[in-house]
Amino acid sequence: MSLKVRTFTGVIFGLVMIGGILLSLESCAVLFWLVAAFCLWELSGHTLLQDGTTFVNRTRRVLFMVLGLFLPTLTIINYTFGIAGTLQAWVLFPTMAFSLFLFELSGKSARPFDNIAQVFLGIVYLAMPFSLLMHLLSNDFEAFGGAANQFVLATILMVWAGDVFAYLIGSKIGKNKMFPRISPKKTWEGTIGGITGAILVGGICSVVFTAFNFSLVFWIGLACICTVLGILGDLVESMLKRSLGIKDSGTLLPGHGGFLDRFDAFIFVIPFVYTYVTIWFYFT
Repeated sequence: MSLKVRTFTGVIFGLVMIGGILLSLESCAVLFWLVAAFCLWELSGHTLLQDGTTFVNRTRRVLFMVLGLFLPTLTIINYTFGIAGTLQAWVLFPTMAFSLFLFELSGKSARPFDNIAQVFLGIVYLAMPFSLLMHLLSNDFEAFGGAANQFVLATILMVWAGDVFAYLIGSKIGKNKMFPRISPKKTWEGTIGGITGAILVGGICSVVFTAFNFSLVFWIGLACICTVLGILGDLVESMLKRSLGIKDSGTLLPGHGGFLDRFDAFIFVIPFVYTYVTIWFYFT
């Protein structure tokens, strides 16, 4: 793929993401719901076995998507759109999850529990982080002052900064490999460069995002989490792709692979950011 195509895709993609996040809390939530759907679709295409009839294979994938999007959908409806009581529908989730066992009884798969395990992988790896992200956009976090979408943008900018600086520094002076078995291009020098770059962006965020009254220490801590956990998240997805024998998770983003390729770091960061802000707000 040419550099021109990769650059064009990256610019358009970045503008859509930034615009969608900043427009409103609702647009931010819907945007990431769509990202979750694309990521789940890509993951299901690579992990679910195709050892049944066309109907069985398609139904299995639909069940994967329904279960994967169930909790993020309830969260976005309940918190972002203010439809009270919606989240209580989560009580249906255990029944829906156990219906997988009943489906595989009739699916005639040679490895039914592999399929069941892959569905739960999608729930833990993708559905849970995106549900937490939807909760971050809610009014439960009063410190965000109704501008949680700006906080999400700041977080993703630090993740991107960490990735870019890690690549630039690592490609120039990187010598000491982090996990050569999984990703031979990741180096410790690049990681240090990524942390430095993310901290710089964090400092800028502390000045630009005036809707928040967070200290510089808060932003530096957030930047470190975004970089370190973002790099580890990228390694986790590389481990997944190596285990599946694929290069990219998809082809929807020319020159950039799939949505899971673009959001692997951010997805992995979300649970840790959620814990970080929850603890910070509790003790401050």
